[in-house]
Order: sequence, then structure tokens, then C-alpha cells
Amino acid sequence: MLKKQHFELLKLIENEKKLSKIAELLNLTERSVRYKIDEINEEIGSKKIEIKKREFFSSLNKDDMDKLFENIESTNYIYNQKEREELIILYTLMKKDKFLLKEVAEKLGTSKSTIRNDLKNLKKILLEYNIKLLQDDKLKYYFDYSEEDYRYFIAIYLYKYVSFDKKYDKIFFDDISYFRKVIYKEIKEEYMSEIESVSKRIKKAELNFMDETLSILVILMVVSHKRQGKNYNLNIENTEILEKRQEYLQLKNFFPDFTNINLLFFTDYLFRISRDEKDVFVKFKNWLDISIAIIKIVRIFEIESKVDLKNIDVFFDKIFYYIKPLIFRTKRKIKLKNSILKDVKKLYPSIFNFLKKNFYYLEEVINEKVSDEEIAYLVPFFHKALQNNNKINKKGILVTTYKENIALFLKEDIETEFLIDIDKILTLKSFEQIEKNLDDYDYILTTFSLENDFVKEIKHTKIIELNPILTEKDIKKLENAGLKKNKKIKMTALLKVILENSSDVNVKKLINSLDEAFSEKIYNDIDKNKFSLGNFLKQENVFKVNLSSFEEILDKFSNLSFLQKSDINDIINRVANNNFYSYLGFKIGIIFHKLNTKNSQDSTLIAINEREIDINSKKISTIILINSNCEKKYRGIIYNFVKLFFLNNEFSFNNNRLSIYDYLISNI
Repeated sequence: MLKKQHFELLKLIENEKKLSKIAELLNLTERSVRYKIDEINEEIGSKKIEIKKREFFSSLNKDDMDKLFENIESTNYIYNQKEREELIILYTLMKKDKFLLKEVAEKLGTSKSTIRNDLKNLKKILLEYNIKLLQDDKLKYYFDYSEEDYRYFIAIYLYKYVSFDKKYDKIFFDDISYFRKVIYKEIKEEYMSEIESVSKRIKKAELNFMDETLSILVILMVVSHKRQGKNYNLNIENTEILEKRQEYLQLKNFFPDFTNINLLFFTDYLFRISRDEKDVFVKFKNWLDISIAIIKIVRIFEIESKVDLKNIDVFFDKIFYYIKPLIFRTKRKIKLKNSILKDVKKLYPSIFNFLKKNFYYLEEVINEKVSDEEIAYLVPFFHKALQNNNKINKKGILVTTYKENIALFLKEDIETEFLIDIDKILTLKSFEQIEKNLDDYDYILTTFSLENDFVKEIKHTKIIELNPILTEKDIKKLENAGLKKNKKIKMTALLKVILENSSDVNVKKLINSLDEAFSEKIYNDIDKNKFSLGNFLKQENVFKVNLSSFEEILDKFSNLSFLQKSDINDIINRVANNNFYSYLGFKIGIIFHKLNTKNSQDSTLIAINEREIDINSKKISTIILINSNCEKKYRGIIYNFVKLFFLNNEFSFNNNRLSIYDYLISNI
């Protein structure tokens, strides 16, 4: 009869092949490990695991594992603490409103003292998800939570164990252990049929999201469906906005059995996790703090890399599109399954380590620790920012099951290296729909193996399987497939040669002339600053005052412009609590403030005070207030201010109205 250690051994040999290492991990001799392998093979009735030259070779299949699990007795398996905690969640939070200590102890076959200690640790874990574990006066345990927090927690719990196939019409369990077998049995009985039913309807709904997003949605819908008849309160914000979204209309059409509040709940999830920036003000009240945190990270990256990133507005678009779902997943503790962490650490270790070291700027704002897996997905963007964008000629499509941001990175990396225009990025489902209309494409690029029945009709289009992050092997593969390397001349390289051999050249005029005359042969990698401070700052908005406090200066701003009393109170309170972004440096304070959405005015006000005033223990004499409703424009101007002042102690100007104006206009 197999025991727990046999299954621990089976689990280890999935990733580790060296006998010496396995023995060390199990705290056994190599001879003992060999004996246990013999016992496993005997249980199967065939020599499926062999040790050759002190390395493991396994040919175990699913049927073999099923046979092993069927013969094991629960009394021979002792759960570890983590496994007990998972099972406690399964047997209590997911099934009961209240429970006694002895009930759980009997269920898991252990002592009450052991379960009591488990509950102490579990209590801390659940608090991270805003779920409280409490006791009443009869010593019964119970849970306190909001409905939203409960649903997300249970959905995330189930998502750890349930996976969907590539066609998104079947689900499976993808791990081997006795503990997982117990979990699967419970899930299968209560959730399996409904998960399969909802997943089939989701496929028909043709929601334009990546597979991982839809997988979580399916499970969230199943959990919600089990709760919707019990009058649990859901608090959904911005329902008017959500009801106008396409996702809501699609869900309403394919899921008439769900209540409207549930449909809004699912739409809210899709909005929060999607790359949709236009409503970001609605969902993130501290958008300003988030923006400046990211901009600080970018600025440090520029300084350490000794570059000024080109096309910075495009770069920020990509970064901020990803930041929104990153924050949502981080706050909800949603862990990515299709992680690229291992590849990123191998290919771009310096960029990953940089981001990991500096991501505390964002973590302080959202009050959450961001996982290495999430950080890894940002690495390609920073890598790409150091590369050049090029024109293309061949046509192709990219078919992938990876997240949209990674697909976009792969697309751009290929287009940078080769003369190819990747016209579309498709999920497998979308690819199936256009499969018969591929004659216009020279290449089909995929991140997985396409099944024969999908491609048997394709005759003139080359199909190339690639890694999600382009490697040297992939580049060689594309070259061998006939793609030509991009040979366009960079504008910066061309200018360097011209300027080294010429004098008295009008650089701006030269760039424009070269752009017009040789657009097909030159790639313009010059950063065109679209966020000039001149669009924000007027001379009449720079003025000298002699006031005694920060409040008085803000009152002065209010009298001169758009600033309202409520805005003043908001700025004072948030600056005082250090949760509103402000730069307070040597005699300079920069305050970024978002206007009311009804006011479309963009403006910058600068007050030069004749005396220094105290703001958060800093002596400030010049205050700069920046306002805008245009997120992209606002983000650009903040970037320029951060670039000028952040980690820069060398700036200086005379403390008078026109010199400050001239200094800022010339530098931003």
C-alpha cells in the first residue's frame, strides 16, 4: 500500500530528475528512494519509472495515476498544514455558515488542537481577502465578508484546480497528488456540470477576451449562480456605464437565467481586468498617485539605462493599459497561470531585477505587494522601449492563447526584427472563424501547435510556432522561413553622421525634410514631445505673492481660475496625509490635481511667494499647480515635470516670474 511519501516522490520527479537531489529533498538515502520506486512500479504492475545513471525516467500516464489513487487508503495519507487549510476552506467557508472545531477535526482525521492552530493561520490568510473568521458565544466559528469579496475568493480558490483546454469547451484537472484527488472529487460533485454548461455558453457569446480572463469569468459565474437566489447584496458602482458596454449586452443575451445585478457584476469584472483605459478615472480614484508612481519607475529606468525613451506617449499607453488589470488582479489575489517569469528571468534578468527593485513606488500607492509573475509581464514593454519600431512589407497573423499585452509585445518584436506586417492578433476561437480566408496572408504565427484539422486546408501560408517572448531560435526560425531582416536607417544614426560633418544646421527643419523625402527608407526614432508645457502654461498664470500659508496660496489660485473651494480642501487634506501626489523639493512644490470632469480646462498656475512656507516639514517658496481632464495629456505633462525634478538636484532658476516661465518652457 502506497503512503504519502510515495506521492511526494512522484510529485518531485515531475521537475527534478537527479536521484541525489530527490533523496536530499525527501531526507532519505538514495537506496531508500530506489526501494520506493520499486514499490510504485509494483503497485502499477509495470516498470514505468526507471533510474539510469542516477537520473529518473518516467512513462507514467493518467491511467497509471488513476490506478495508484484508487488503491490508496485515506488512513495512509497525512495532510500537511497547507493541505489542511485548503480542505478547511472547502468543508466550511464553501459549504457552511457556522461550524464546530470537532466537526472539522473529525472530517480531516486529526486532533482539535491541530485544527485550532490551522484556524489561527487561516484567519490571517483570509483577512488578506477581506474575510473575517470569528467565533460566537457558543464557540461556533463563522465568517464575515462582503458578497463581492466572498465570490472572488471562492472563484480564485476553484481556479487553482480547474483548467480549460485550448478549444475552451472542456475542463480538466492538471495535477497529480492524493490531496488534489480529494479536492477534485468535491469540486466535481458540486461544480463540474455547471462549469461545463457555463463554459459552452461563454464560447457561444464570443467575448473578445483572452482565455485566462474567460476561465475565471466562467468560475465566477458558477459561484454567483449558486448564490443569486439567497438575496445576497452586491454593491456595483457605475451601473449606467456598465449597462452600455458590449460585454453586458452579450452576457444578457446568452445568460437570461442570471439576474441583472449578476450580469452587471460580471461586466464589472471584465471591465476591471481588461485593457480599457478610457474609463480609468471612474475605477481608480487614486489614478494620479498610480500614474506618478509608474512615471517615477520609468524615469529611474531612463536614468539607469542612460537613455531618453523615444515615443514616450506610445510607451505609456502600453504600460498603463497593463497596469489597470495588474492592480485588479493584485488586489483580488488572482495569480496568473500562464506565467512567463522563468523566460523573462532568463532573457532579460537586468530589466526584471530593476522593476522588482523599484516597483515599491506603485506598491506603496495600492498598498499591495505585486507578484514577480505580474512584474514579469511588464519586462517586455521595457525591453521593447529600448528597441526601434520599423515599417513592414510581408503580411501575417498571430494566433495565441497568451494575454493580449504579451501578444502585442511579440507582434512588435517580430515587426522590429523583420519586414512583416502582423495584421491581426487572434485567439484560437477567432482563428477558427477566419480559417477559410487566409489566402491574403504570407505567414501564420502561433504560440502553440495548431491541430491538423485546423490547418489541412491551408496551402499557401507558412505556419510558424514561436515562443511568447521572441528568442534567438525563433529569429533563426523566421529567417529560415523566408522573412527578411529590417534594414531601415534610424533617423538618430543618420543625424549623427550629418551633424558630425556639418555646421549651422537647423535640426528641426532637417528632420522634417528627411521625413518627407525618404519616409520609405528612414525610421524616425526621434522623440516628438506632444506634451509641451507651452500648451498648459501662460505668462499671466505665473505671479508673485506674499502670503503666509499654503491655504492662502490655494485661495489665490481659486480667485484667479478654475479652482473651487472643494478642490482646495481636497488638495490640503491629501497633501497633509501624503496620499495625494506632490513633489516637495528644494523650495519647490508641484501639486497635480484632476479637475471635475465637467470642466475641460487644462491649465498650470505658478505662485512665487516672497517668503518660505512650511508644507509637510519642507520649506517651499514656489508652488506649481497643474490641472487637466485629458488623461493622456495630463500624464505627458506629469512625466515632463518628473523628468525635470525627480532625482535631479541640479536645476536652478532665479526666483522671479519670467525666469521661471522661461526655464520651464525651455525644459518641458
